[in-house]
Amino acid sequence: MKNSNIFKAFTLLAIVLIVGTFSASAANYYAYKGKQVTINGGGTFAAYKWILVSQPAAAGGSNTELTAFTTSTLTQTFTVEGAYKLRLLVKNADGCWSDVDASTDIDIFVLPDFTVSVALDGTSAASYCTNADAASRTKLIATQTPATGSVALPSEVTVSLATWYKTPSNGSLTSLTALSTTNPYTVTETTVGTHYFVATGKYVIPAGRLISASGDAVASAAFTVTVTAVPTTPAITPVVTN
Repeated sequence: MKNSNIFKAFTLLAIVLIVGTFSASAANYYAYKGKQVTINGGGTFAAYKWILVSQPAAAGGSNTELTAFTTSTLTQTFTVEGAYKLRLLVKNADGCWSDVDASTDIDIFVLPDFTVSVALDGTSAASYCTNADAASRTKLIATQTPATGSVALPSEVTVSLATWYKTPSNGSLTSLTALSTTNPYTVTETTVGTHYFVATGKYVIPAGRLISASGDAVASAAFTVTVTAVPTTPAITPVVTN
């Protein structure tokens, strides 16, 4: 009896281990639009069937089978933002398909586009003199705007603003070092002339939940700030009368 119980215990453990190998807990994952994702089904089966249980209306209908993928690995590039639910069914060597188990479905949220813009903070001007103190210099503020018609973000995903750069007039960020990550940003330039500043923003996604390559930081257009020279103090020459 004792040996029989031990055998049953090992058998149950083996079943648990096998099921754990072939299935994954439902979870929320994130992907950038236009970036490829790879999802592994695991196990060795005679056939695999990947199904988009639900997806944004602009991407297609519900319960759409991805017939181009018939192996344990799915590679997909999502081009429409929003929520997707992915399911995998498998067939064994005896020709039996697995039952639908919604607990193994994977929820994927494809992140929408947004833009970053830069403006004066409302208390300063776009130009100042070289001898201006910090309180009198230009202060810039960056804001982000979702693309028109885009879906709302899950509450756990935010946009981080802003990383600031001084750029050429075309706003290129190539080979530049960030100036600051504060928002608003007080310009510190003291060289006379016209200067250009760009702010960038990026998504902040919970650790371990991104399944595509990272998206590039979103940059604003270049904002122009002018630093003006002060006049040279003239010598005072009194008029002598004697």
